[in-house]
Amino acid sequence: MGVSRLTYIFVPMFFLTGMAISWAEEKIPMLSPLEVLQLIEANGAHAFAVAGADISIAQAKLEQAKSALHPSLTLNSTGQIYQSTQKNNDNAEIYGDLEVVKSIYDFGKKSIEIDAAGYDMEAAQQALTTTKNVVLLEGLALFYNLHASELQLRAYNEIHASAYVRWDRAKEKHGLGRTGPIEVSKALMAVEKTRLDYYRERTLNISYRIRLEELINQSLPDELILPPPPPKRPPYKADREEFIKLVMLRNPEIVALLKQAKAKGLRRSAITSMPSVEAFGNVGHSSREVSGRNEYSVGARMSWKVFDGGLKWAQRNRLAAEESRINAHMEIKRRQLRQKAHFIFMNRADVFQSVISARAELDYTQKKMLRRQQLYSLERVTDLARAMVENTQAEAALIRATGAYQLESANIAILLGDHPSKGLEDDYLISVMGPKKVPTEGYVPKSGSGFGQDDQNKINKNTE
Repeated sequence: MGVSRLTYIFVPMFFLTGMAISWAEEKIPMLSPLEVLQLIEANGAHAFAVAGADISIAQAKLEQAKSALHPSLTLNSTGQIYQSTQKNNDNAEIYGDLEVVKSIYDFGKKSIEIDAAGYDMEAAQQALTTTKNVVLLEGLALFYNLHASELQLRAYNEIHASAYVRWDRAKEKHGLGRTGPIEVSKALMAVEKTRLDYYRERTLNISYRIRLEELINQSLPDELILPPPPPKRPPYKADREEFIKLVMLRNPEIVALLKQAKAKGLRRSAITSMPSVEAFGNVGHSSREVSGRNEYSVGARMSWKVFDGGLKWAQRNRLAAEESRINAHMEIKRRQLRQKAHFIFMNRADVFQSVISARAELDYTQKKMLRRQQLYSLERVTDLARAMVENTQAEAALIRATGAYQLESANIAILLGDHPSKGLEDDYLISVMGPKKVPTEGYVPKSGSGFGQDDQNKINKNTE
């Protein structure tokens, strides 16, 4: 009875799975990692709207600073009732004047403010890049997590089906008096625990799907059948210290802080006690005849605030303190980035090894499942469930390893101030750092296994 039930459950499962894959390949458009990044950038404006608003604010400040270079036009108009000492019949007057003012020289104050606003604008752009990169990395991680979750969900479904069959078999044996109630209860416990595992993974799967669909602004297929392929080429070996130097020069977070510090320093230098000179021209008219009133005038005026109660001194001290705070933050960020860059650069080789390990495991489980199917067809074994589950879990492990490797590659591009998609290119680091190779020192295990590496005759100890 047990063999018959297994046949009725698992053989149709293989058949239906094959049909689903065939239908999916023909009907469902699948997305690549690069397409996911493009969709997020095109449709995920809501995720980095705050940083976008900061750019708009910085742009407005820059335009405000530039406007100070243009002439200003002022219109004044006054109406009044008066009592004059002179005897006349009028006791009311309306007069107005129009004045044009253009700054001639202010010892560079306005041009310095324009430069400072420009640095603020550049800093805001770098901050937007950083915010976008965080969202893009999240989307890339969701993409691989969702693919892995689809396979893990299938594995839990297979585990639950197998547990259900064992429970059904235990009940039959108990009815025939060949087992006791404890065995039946144990089998039922396994059924409910595996059902819980399935439900939890299903909830996680749905949360991945909802968030990713929100970022790309489109629906995903109900089942993701074709996972992205793993990398085949090993990561490029470059000089780690040279990589760190490039990170310090090109990282957008460091660049943004440098721009902010420059803006503060410029504004502080513009606060001086020097005078300003401006040209003016005005024309006026009054309804009352007054001798000696100018119909028009042109000239220049100098304005020099000799004493302001210590206002400029306080402003300079405030800007100096803000610049000092930015510099301190920048030093902390440099140390953090140095540690992060070291880890990501070395960890990429580790996660590539996890890809190789996962590919080897998948190769083993595929061969094991094929052998199990052959024995099953010869009726020499009665169970295919374990082999199926191991194979599905190995597929999920390969997707997770692939996702971890691609995320580290994208992180390297972000550290260097480039778009995350550049890091997914095989030759990205070569294009940035050149073809220089760094020999490995000390003990290294023999590399080369047929899973993306050339099997070469290497010794474990570098004797050079």
